[in-house]
Amino acid sequence: MRPGEPSRTAQWVAVLRGIAHHERPAIADDPLAVELLTGGSRALVRLAGAVPPLTRAFLAALDALSGGRSRFMSVRTRVLDDVVREARAAGFEQVVLLGAGLDARAWRLGELAGATVWEVDHPDTQGFKRARLGERAPLAGAVHFVGVDFEKDALDARLAASGLRADVPTLLLWEGVVMYLPPEVIDATLRTLHPLLAPGSRLAISYSRTGHGSTAWTRRALGVVVGAAGETFRHHEEPAEMAARLDRTGYRVRWDRGHPDWAPALLGRPTRWDIQRIVVAERT
Repeated sequence: MRPGEPSRTAQWVAVLRGIAHHERPAIADDPLAVELLTGGSRALVRLAGAVPPLTRAFLAALDALSGGRSRFMSVRTRVLDDVVREARAAGFEQVVLLGAGLDARAWRLGELAGATVWEVDHPDTQGFKRARLGERAPLAGAVHFVGVDFEKDALDARLAASGLRADVPTLLLWEGVVMYLPPEVIDATLRTLHPLLAPGSRLAISYSRTGHGSTAWTRRALGVVVGAAGETFRHHEEPAEMAARLDRTGYRVRWDRGHPDWAPALLGRPTRWDIQRIVVAERT
């Protein structure tokens, strides 16, 4: 990361969400992605909106060539948006976005009306995001920004000081982060969060498998792309290993699904590609 700017991966993900917003029908609806971008990234998303037929043709071709990989960010966004909707329908009033990046769920999901949202991220990413949002009012009842340098600051102390209640159920989303962390940091974070979450709270995590349904070339290519953004893949594991990790840190898996589970409904066809998955667990 450059001082005062969000991570490049956060910007790339926002670009992909912004372009996918112009699909018809859109898998995930993110009209604010373009507002959170600057320069060439913003121009690219605006161009996608200006020529919808060309954009749809481009996305369809890219989807066919990549075996569905090009749509993963929009699929991931949609699945986690649905996790939020389900939790809100179940009465959850606290939502924590751990590593919120440049997503704007608190500003674009009407289901968050009346809920309190905590956005946890690096202060530089948050400063950029808040400047881009300006005075735009969130749809959520309240939003708390919790700036955390994960190498220096105590996450539990920062969340507690910001008013997070440990006596009511919380939904916590950990999206697009754990693949960049070593296993010991993931375990430490899960244990740190445990006493802050009331029993029955839910935790949704996106994570990477070892590469099922992909070639060694594809995995190397993804590593090169991420490396160009200044990041490094540090963690991959299988669903059984993730379930064991969650179990030993105090959580029970509700479900664990991947691209093959969502592609028929969201993409209109099956796919074998299953590198990234989402697991939803309950705090025991």
